Amino acid sequence: MTSINRYWVLLESMQFSGGDKKEQQKAQYLEESSLQRLSHNVQEFQKFIKLSPGSLVRRLIEDLELKHLLDESDKLLEMDIATLYSFYCIYTLKEIANNVNFDSNAKEDLVAECHKSLFIACIQDLAQWSLQQHLHPNFYEGKHVLFSKCESKETSFKHLEIYVKGFTHIIFIKPLHIGKSLHEPILQYMAGIFSLLMAHEDKEYLMTDQEIINKTACLQRIWLSLSKTLYFRNLMLMKSNQMLSSSGQKILQRQLLIRLWSPGGFIALTFALAESKKEEESLEELISRLVAQPGYSIKAQKSLLKQILNFSQESLDNRELLQYMGVGLLSLRRLYDLNDENKAFVEEWLESQMHILIAPDCNKKDFPIMEWSSFLRLISLLYHLFCTSTVECLPSNLLTPYLSLMLNMFYQVQQHNNTQILQGRLKSIILKCLNNRSTEELHDLIEILTLQKAYPKNWFVLNDCICFQENVLNSQELRIILISDGPQLWEPLPALIIILKSSNFNLLSYNIFLILFRLLPEELIRRNEEKKTINENMELLQPEDLHNILLQEVNTTYAGRLHIIKALESLVQHQPLKSIINENIDELLRCLSDILINFSELSKQLNEMNTSTPLMIVLILIREIMHISTTKTIDDFQKILSKPLHNLYEIIDQQSLKYQILSVLNLLQDRENLNDRYNPLKDQFEEARCLVEAKESYLQVEGIEKLIKLINCRDAYTVSNAHTIVALALNTLKSSESYTFLNCVRLFAALVTIMEAEILDLLSDEYIADCSTLDYRLVIGEVILKVGHELGPLCYKYKAILLNCFMNGCRSPLDEFRFSAFSNLAQLCRILTYQVHHYFQELLHLIDCELTSGKYLPAKRAAVMVLSDLLEGMDNLFDYEEMLLPIYRLLKCLAYSKQSDEKIRLHATNGLKNLSEKCVKLMETITASRLEKEIKIFGVKDKSKCDLKKHILEMN
Repeated sequence: MTSINRYWVLLESMQFSGGDKKEQQKAQYLEESSLQRLSHNVQEFQKFIKLSPGSLVRRLIEDLELKHLLDESDKLLEMDIATLYSFYCIYTLKEIANNVNFDSNAKEDLVAECHKSLFIACIQDLAQWSLQQHLHPNFYEGKHVLFSKCESKETSFKHLEIYVKGFTHIIFIKPLHIGKSLHEPILQYMAGIFSLLMAHEDKEYLMTDQEIINKTACLQRIWLSLSKTLYFRNLMLMKSNQMLSSSGQKILQRQLLIRLWSPGGFIALTFALAESKKEEESLEELISRLVAQPGYSIKAQKSLLKQILNFSQESLDNRELLQYMGVGLLSLRRLYDLNDENKAFVEEWLESQMHILIAPDCNKKDFPIMEWSSFLRLISLLYHLFCTSTVECLPSNLLTPYLSLMLNMFYQVQQHNNTQILQGRLKSIILKCLNNRSTEELHDLIEILTLQKAYPKNWFVLNDCICFQENVLNSQELRIILISDGPQLWEPLPALIIILKSSNFNLLSYNIFLILFRLLPEELIRRNEEKKTINENMELLQPEDLHNILLQEVNTTYAGRLHIIKALESLVQHQPLKSIINENIDELLRCLSDILINFSELSKQLNEMNTSTPLMIVLILIREIMHISTTKTIDDFQKILSKPLHNLYEIIDQQSLKYQILSVLNLLQDRENLNDRYNPLKDQFEEARCLVEAKESYLQVEGIEKLIKLINCRDAYTVSNAHTIVALALNTLKSSESYTFLNCVRLFAALVTIMEAEILDLLSDEYIADCSTLDYRLVIGEVILKVGHELGPLCYKYKAILLNCFMNGCRSPLDEFRFSAFSNLAQLCRILTYQVHHYFQELLHLIDCELTSGKYLPAKRAAVMVLSDLLEGMDNLFDYEEMLLPIYRLLKCLAYSKQSDEKIRLHATNGLKNLSEKCVKLMETITASRLEKEIKIFGVKDKSKCDLKKHILEMN
């Protein structure tokens, strides 16, 4: 330590140019000439270092392992004061660097800040009087001179080699790189290395291959150890000198490309150019032009692509990098467009990012497969790569194979709270992908998402078992897990409609609206053909296979059609779409005309296929368009729609569809202005409609009364708008006023006379819909019963719908709803008493399950009442002899069981009483019949006796 302290004392006696006087007071900065200062410093060196100039040079050459210069050490002795000073500085700094551990935090190794400042000042002074004075002559030429030297000074590459080697020992000590203190010495050090390489290239100074490798290794060490941005800045400063020789430009260009292709090169180039960017040229254009060069090798281009993609990922969590995201995106796009290899590389990278969502590790059941923060970063990255650049971003066709995956993720995420930002980014990605497609491409995409059973081979879908669940430990996050319950069922079209309605892509919504309309008849035709094919192969299937095929057929036949209809219904209510329709009425009319023609072609299958609902929607839409259109006349509509409608009217047999077609044809025959086409019949309907839509209960009831009268009179306009009345009635049923509700029930009873099948189907769906409130579903049950009473014996046509509806309710986990379902079932059995044979076993099973496992007493009572009402409605006991024995046994068990509830016993007793009375009436009928004499000879051709033990009369 004594020797090191000697060197610190030596530095304290030095005089350096510039610096912070507060930090370097002991250095005694003097305002003397440079020559005097150097002389003073050399004298101080000679006091402390007892070596002659010759010995000093030889010592340095040996320590720096420059043995090839030993023979020329005598020539090196011919030096001026600056050279001698430089040799002394190198020797002193090297000794300090070899004996002081600047990186250590141990107490005995700590270096005072003033000593560090002196060390740095000495390095700066040394670089100025050594490296800067012996660079390649080209560096001192040009308009903007980067380096300066004494006019009398001549470049000595031998001295320069010693200086470069000496600096290699001290320039990489990281604790000395405080702020920009060593930026200039590093620039001079790099210029010294390049000067030697340029001199060798121009044969001005010869070096061995090993020496060239050592100089290149020094550059590599600077790149790896020090600031890459500073490295690029220094390279570009030196390369900006137009006076450099061709060999010098070539060396610097090669070095620039090598560093650019190296890991971290793109970021370093970006920061370097950002610091020295010219105002007249944008940073994005400048860097993308440097990066996206078709002359680069494929390997170099892939390296740059990888760097930019990594840079984009790192930018998400770094605000300093985020401001240069546009630079990376434009460079990425330019590289992507260069060749097919780059395109394939980006596609593979995108697939690797999504792989964990497509094919996760199946061993992680019920455990998170991906951190929520990682998922957010992935979506954010895709959002920036495809949606945010103001210049250019990656082409959205890359996202097409991932469209189903994105829709599935949005469908699951939008069901949870605190995911608004994530939903917004997913929506932007999906909309960008769809909006940039051509008309044909968009049609194919919507058809794939809507109708196809399997996606194309190049498409990627979210793993069926992946589920997004709430995180009980953190309400701000979700858990992405693999569930063991089986695949998650979902449909892409409802998710897409939600996205469209919440966006301002109104033209895209309109295009998808037209596509869905065109797909509806196409779907009907294709499903009919598939149905015929399946029916032909049914005979070859085993029972278990037949069951699976039937389930799949039901799902594929009706699911696609149902989702299209729901999507059209949702979009047509979207207010911005109405103005788009009015502006593009011609295209919509052509679409509707094509659809009507397609329905006409389906005339032979209309009796076999349920096409009434889609066709009804089309007809209602045509009429609404005619009313709201302000740009078309009657002649325009008549020219396009008249012929298809007449052809369809002649083919259709369903009365409700004929009403709709006739209503449209009447409008087309009216030659007056479209805005004046209001007749008294329409006025009456619109008046009643406005009353029903009012908030006051008494006005609603008045409107319902008027609608009932119009329906009973079979008003053509009212009947053609029956679906509108149904929608109003369903909405009015939710009224809390009992008077309004009861009149609404009467309205349904009137409606069932003109569209009985549609009403019963609709009410049944509303009744079993779990998403509706309990009170609303109970009200719907009462409406169904009222409609059944209105139909009376005609209910036998719809017994399957009605019985399945209420029997489904009997299985509900809601006690009150189950009680209501049994009560309704009891009344329905009274109406359908002679039509329940096929459902008897299921009825008995439901009652038995309720009585044995049910815990809600009113539901049990209602279940027993079903049997009592069933017996009360029987007319001829002989028709029900197979049903009577199990009913009798069950009622007798309940009536005489002490564990039964009093009302249950009462219902059972009433049932037995009804059965007894009907048996007595049956006996009276038999005995009251006239007796006739008959002589028989027994034993000859006797007929077998009927087994009376099975008869109900033998029970008692």
